[in-house]
Amino acid sequence: MKRMIFLAALLLVWSAAHADFTCPDGAKPSCLDQGDKVCPATARCVDNNAVCFDQFPCDASEGFVCESKYDALLKDCKEAAQEHNALAGQNVELRQQRLDQKNCVLNASTLAGARQCVR
Repeated sequence: MKRMIFLAALLLVWSAAHADFTCPDGAKPSCLDQGDKVCPATARCVDNNAVCFDQFPCDASEGFVCESKYDALLKDCKEAAQEHNALAGQNVELRQQRLDQKNCVLNASTLAGARQCVR
């Protein structure tokens, strides 16, 4: 009985040690560490934090956008929009001041009155 168990164990170890795996033609076998990823040659591997959008959000050669970079760009975009809105508001105020000054000058009856409008 002991001999039978020994032979079964030996057979099991031998078959595990000689286990075969095959790769498609042209592919090379590789050893992987814990956490490694395997990506096919026809695709791209992306970080775990990557956010995927439509299949080709921009130019197909530019690839994907990582979430941290997307967040930074979104923040920059919001800041640019706020700056634009502030400048647009200032522009409206300056145009109104210019219009008020123009009307004052046009309605002035003397040169001194016109000068007073623009000071």
